[in-house]
Amino acid sequence: MRTWIAAIALTAAGMGASPAALACGPYSVGMYEYSSLYYRDAGGQWTGIDKEVVDELARRTGCQLVPRAESRVRIWAQLASGQMDMTVSALPTQERALLVEFIPYIESRQYVVMRPALAAALTTPAAFLAQRERRVIVVRGYAFVPTLESWLTRMRVQGRVVEAPDQTTAMRVFKAGRADALVLGAHSLATARRNDPAFGEYTALSYAPQERSIGALALSRQRIAQEDRDRMRHAIEEMLRDGTLEAIKKRHLGDLSETP
Repeated sequence: MRTWIAAIALTAAGMGASPAALACGPYSVGMYEYSSLYYRDAGGQWTGIDKEVVDELARRTGCQLVPRAESRVRIWAQLASGQMDMTVSALPTQERALLVEFIPYIESRQYVVMRPALAAALTTPAAFLAQRERRVIVVRGYAFVPTLESWLTRMRVQGRVVEAPDQTTAMRVFKAGRADALVLGAHSLATARRNDPAFGEYTALSYAPQERSIGALALSRQRIAQEDRDRMRHAIEEMLRDGTLEAIKKRHLGDLSETP
């Protein structure tokens, strides 16, 4: 089955090179620390898939893009209040689409990570819900695929969802046994298993095997002119078509598989 990335690449294949870009911006870009997407390297410098995507986008469009590190919650609050122009790796939702235009550029899956014995017993969302003492930890402000969103909504009503301010904290809390499950994207799971042997011992369940998590640029409809949004969309389509995005992904993930 052809993914949305392949479809975009085929659509863009017949297009010519990017038009000469007039200067645009400056536009603030909300960045958040998250696994291979945005992190500090051994020298303490920010790097990651999203960092490289933003840098390449600026180079191709001529737009001045100014990264600003924030939490996800603050990013979306500032987008809503007109204090920020765009963000990265955003999962499209109908509610968010009222504020921003989405330009997809990366896809993944979301997994529910548990200790093996528990995972063997709780193989479905319904099974997890049935054991009312079980709790799950998530990163505050993160959006989920529909099946997981519905499951977590029911869990929240029951007071069974622990929210962490960032992924590092969520992983630490989970490892300490203060939650029974942790929701991670495939790329984050693969990176965690590479960097932390403990994560190689956990089981990752796909509670939504048919649903893909789409990461997109989210451009403020209010603050970014349509002409500039079109320019960025064309640049992302080019980056998908010519293999730039795949090369960026491989630099930060290597040959890590998305298989749990």
